[in-house]
Amino acid sequence: MGKQKLKDLVKQLNADNAPPDGWHPEDQVPAAAPAEDKPEAGKVYALTGGPGSRCIANGNTWKESEVNHELAASDSGKVR
Repeated sequence: MGKQKLKDLVKQLNADNAPPDGWHPEDQVPAAAPAEDKPEAGKVYALTGGPGSRCIANGNTWKESEVNHELAASDSGKVR
């Protein structure tokens, strides 16, 4: 089996699996609304961090990268 373009593969799969009366607009799966993932004013976020840390640079969302002020304050005096 040689290389096949995705567009052609989708057409073939749709043809092979079509219902007896064909496809209808109501058969289409609705597109999911994109999630709002933006930083909020007044909050602190971790932009960078070590491997496995929750930060933007590691692919986490803004919500996941939010810095907990209480935890940050308790860790500020520790030497690592």
